[in-house]
Parts: sequence; structure tokens; C-alpha cells
Amino acid sequence: MMDFKTFFSQMLTTGTRACTLFGALVGLIFAVLCLTIGVGKALVIGVFCLIGAFIGGVKDKAGFFKRIILFFHRDDADRYE
Repeated sequence: MMDFKTFFSQMLTTGTRACTLFGALVGLIFAVLCLTIGVGKALVIGVFCLIGAFIGGVKDKAGFFKRIILFFHRDDADRYE
């Protein structure tokens, strides 16, 4: 039996049992929300949760957006050389 600290550290590690249980729990909560209040309202709740997680979890927000822009930016000048 693992302790809670180990379990919580493995919750976001892909391929672990703790991550599987966490994903199943998130899916169950979303399914219950969709069945009780509707899909649209559940998606709005999910979007606001993601915004809150972003605000609380990302330290360098400007750098985060710069990396996203650079990821999707491509230079067409080098394409045909």
C-alpha cells in the first residue's frame, strides 16, 4: 500500500495506476455534470477550471504564450529552398 504523498505525486505521471484512477474520476465527474446540467454548461465549467488552473499554475505567463506563438508560427521563406 502506497502512502498519499506517493499517490498524489503519481497522479499526473502517465502510465501509472494513480493517473488512471485520476483520469477515470475526472471523466466520471464530467459525465455526471453533463447528465445533470447539460453538456454546454459542463463545458463552460471545464473551461473556467482550466483558466483557473492556468492562472494559478503557470508562473511565466508571457513566456508561455510566446512559446505557443512560436510553436504555431512558421516561416514560409525557407519552405521551397
